[in-house]
Amino acid sequence: MKSISFLYLLLMIALAFSGCAPAGSTTMPTQVETPVTSATSIPPTSTSTFIPTAIVIPTMPPTLEPEQAKETIRTLLQQPVDCVAPCFWGIMPGQTTLQEASNIFAHLGLQLMHTNTRDNKDFYAVNYNFDDGIEVLVIIGIQNNIVQSLDVGINDTSEVGTPRRWSAYSPETLISRYGSPSRVDFFLGRVAPTPTHSMEMYFKNVKLIVQYIGTNLLNVNFPKLEMCPLTNQVEYIHIWMGDDPRYPPSPGVPLEEATSLTMEEFSKLMTGDQNKACLNLKEEAFP
Repeated sequence: MKSISFLYLLLMIALAFSGCAPAGSTTMPTQVETPVTSATSIPPTSTSTFIPTAIVIPTMPPTLEPEQAKETIRTLLQQPVDCVAPCFWGIMPGQTTLQEASNIFAHLGLQLMHTNTRDNKDFYAVNYNFDDGIEVLVIIGIQNNIVQSLDVGINDTSEVGTPRRWSAYSPETLISRYGSPSRVDFFLGRVAPTPTHSMEMYFKNVKLIVQYIGTNLLNVNFPKLEMCPLTNQVEYIHIWMGDDPRYPPSPGVPLEEATSLTMEEFSKLMTGDQNKACLNLKEEAFP
């Protein structure tokens, strides 16, 4: 049922939003006068140039059974929906309405709950807990009935050495999809006994920030400080999307100051052999 539920969600999302497109497509969405009201009227999508546009869903999508929903969410954490960034599970800041976002979560058996209002923006939240150490929390900011910001937290309490179950948001995946980051920052915690370390990647062109936090992110062998973002244990992944992110990370030490790498070298390292994707951080760069 895993593949069926995932394809269903992809279809549902494609029907809901006119901005979604297969990865790598250069065709821009256009407006059509006659809405498509059934999946059978959509042309085959064997190439990457077809983009469904001005699609209308006549009814609410059915809610998946709990096991189907779990497998769908698990798959989405590893294989993201291909739509124009910033986009999380088909929800796009600046385009998606509150009702459309609610429909996507309802299909997964999840209900958005209003949490608070700040700066003329209403915030809604939903969370999902797996029984094997993964928790996902999504907060959306709504203004004028449109999603303006997305704030996603993925808490991973898996045992050290467990394969990443959120690979859709791993550094190599994001760089492969969106190109070199516009900025990369590092933070080293100094509080014993388990100092927290983090790496933040900024993709300004797609309004995306991703932060990786962990107590085991750093291999300390003085005077060498080594961080291996693709293989070290990451305990928390924080994702911000949209023009006005909610509580974005504070600036850290930029890549060029923290290491001897350029952004191009960093991107090449992160998309190469993951076992060799390690950074030597300069102790003197961190106060």
